[in-house]
Amino acid sequence: MRKDDRGLTPQGSTLVDDVVNDTAAMSPANPSSGEPGPSAGDMTATPASQPDGPAATGSAPVMPAPPGQAARVDSPAPPGQAGPAGVNAAGPADGRPADGKPADEPAAADADARASVGFGSSGRVARMAADTREPSWGRVLATTISLWVSRRLPRIGTGRRTAGPSHGEPAAGSRGLGTRRWRVVALVLAAAVLALVGLQVSGALINGGTSPRPAAQPTGGGTSSLSAAAAARDQAAAWVAQQVSNADIVACDAAVCSELQAYGLPAGRLLPLQPGASPFGADVIVASPSVRSEFGSQLTEEYAPALIASFGSGAARVDVRAIASLGGAAYRAAEPADLAARKAAGAQLLHNPRFHATAQAASQMTAGQVDSRLLVTLASLVSQRSISVASFGGTGPGAPVLYRQVTLGSPGGEVADLTADLDQVRTQRNPYLPANAIIVHLGAQAQLRIEFGAPSLPGLLSGGNSS
Repeated sequence: MRKDDRGLTPQGSTLVDDVVNDTAAMSPANPSSGEPGPSAGDMTATPASQPDGPAATGSAPVMPAPPGQAARVDSPAPPGQAGPAGVNAAGPADGRPADGKPADEPAAADADARASVGFGSSGRVARMAADTREPSWGRVLATTISLWVSRRLPRIGTGRRTAGPSHGEPAAGSRGLGTRRWRVVALVLAAAVLALVGLQVSGALINGGTSPRPAAQPTGGGTSSLSAAAAARDQAAAWVAQQVSNADIVACDAAVCSELQAYGLPAGRLLPLQPGASPFGADVIVASPSVRSEFGSQLTEEYAPALIASFGSGAARVDVRAIASLGGAAYRAAEPADLAARKAAGAQLLHNPRFHATAQAASQMTAGQVDSRLLVTLASLVSQRSISVASFGGTGPGAPVLYRQVTLGSPGGEVADLTADLDQVRTQRNPYLPANAIIVHLGAQAQLRIEFGAPSLPGLLSGGNSS
């Protein structure tokens, strides 16, 4: 069997040529057979094992050789057979053994035995396993380095030793040469092992000896988009946790629901959205990109037409919308009437002599930008005592302006009047019970802050509720 041009063995085979070369160079001839040792180019193989007793032909048993010496026999060779041969001994000048038979014409029985066996790493004959696994690249590299060393040893003065004059003893000068040879071999093999370990650690031998392809790194735009989506989701969750009414149910996808729970919303107030399920049953829906993709235009046309807050932009945008329980068509039909009712209620309060407001606040009231619940609460308070509106606030970012918070001052500067107003708003019932009502101090001046939760409830002033 031949090795291929690269010095690598096909799957399930061994390096026959090079092992034969090395075996012929390093092994003594069989003294009992009378045949010379195989030369470097000889492709024949010796039997796989020798019997423990003397050979059937009566040849003398072979004594194992000590390290560094050739094998010796206990008795002289019979007439007509070759004597002990040294490591590098050769046959007659014509290349034939003593019996006159050509070296390349083995007996038929030997040919059959050799045809069914192959050489192992030790130089002895062994049966080749047909199911041998393909060697790893590390093993192939180590074998290649070993062959390279064995072929180049003669070039650096570490070739095969010549047998001594008697009993196969090596010449005196060859001992030092052998020592130097093994030192060189040890150094070369150590360097090869270090190189092999380095390649394994660096991953150069993974995937057939090629460096693994680096994982695709997200582009700057991709990283920016992911960060923008996460930021918008976090801002929306924080806003919902602070601004949405405490009794409202929030519909959300898995990621937003997890964020909302992190901000303190209990699981009982969350409605995780399932594919194909309707968001009806919730009061508010957090429309993340995945939710918008799931519902499409049906989200704004049918389920949640009212936008109450928006965060981010583009594909990363996250909207907070109010669910219209009666459907989008009913909500849109009632919206103009509700706006007109807010404008009329604001103008009526401005004409009350007990009601005072800054120019900006008055403008916002006449534009219908104040939540209906606030307008009803202000009308209730002004029926008891004089009030002064300092400002409106609490509208959702990125959504149509609709103020849900008011800051009141006492016209006479009396804290007792503000305390009475606070007690009054705290006794109201839903939907006119505010989410927050507290007296705050801005410098030396006390003020009452009243805030309702999102979303606003349409139809409270127009005689109907289309939510």
